Amino acid sequence: MKTNKKIVRVAFFGDAEAVKNQEHFEMARKTASLLAKKGYIITNGGGPGVMLASTLGANEAGGKVEVVVVNEDNVPENFEGRCEENIKLSDKVYEMANYENRLNKLVEIADAFVIFRGGTGTLAEVGLVWSKAKFDYGNHEPLIFVGKEWQQIVPIIVQNLGLETTEKRVYVIVSRPEEVLEKLAKVEN
Repeated sequence: MKTNKKIVRVAFFGDAEAVKNQEHFEMARKTASLLAKKGYIITNGGGPGVMLASTLGANEAGGKVEVVVVNEDNVPENFEGRCEENIKLSDKVYEMANYENRLNKLVEIADAFVIFRGGTGTLAEVGLVWSKAKFDYGNHEPLIFVGKEWQQIVPIIVQNLGLETTEKRVYVIVSRPEEVLEKLAKVEN
């Protein structure tokens, strides 16, 4: 996962339907708190679930949060990515015209990605940032998958999709929030 990129902003991806007291919500909250205490800026898509958990964790630690949201006049039907509580608790809000611009801006400003259990939106985000890391290898944004689900899923992807060597060097899988902090501390050359 070594990179020449300086890690300042860490983006959180994951389940928008996660709620307090669910394991992945609490892991995201604790992870963000640990990272914020070390000075990382927490970024997310401004929604509920894991995104809100990361904002709450950063706030608990007195850290900074930046969110990227779709302009409220253009929110697509069935889109869960806008949470007023998250937006109000954030230090900076980027308003984008649509979902694609939201995702692209989030990817643009982040220097690393912490990925929790999620649905198709999370899978889309993973595909984008994983391929971008491959093409930017050496100056890439590292991916840190958090949770037991990823310990089953990622090895199957790597084994069955014929990934190139660089694609296998841009990520790590961890089980605990403390490991996220440890891995980030080791990725910068």
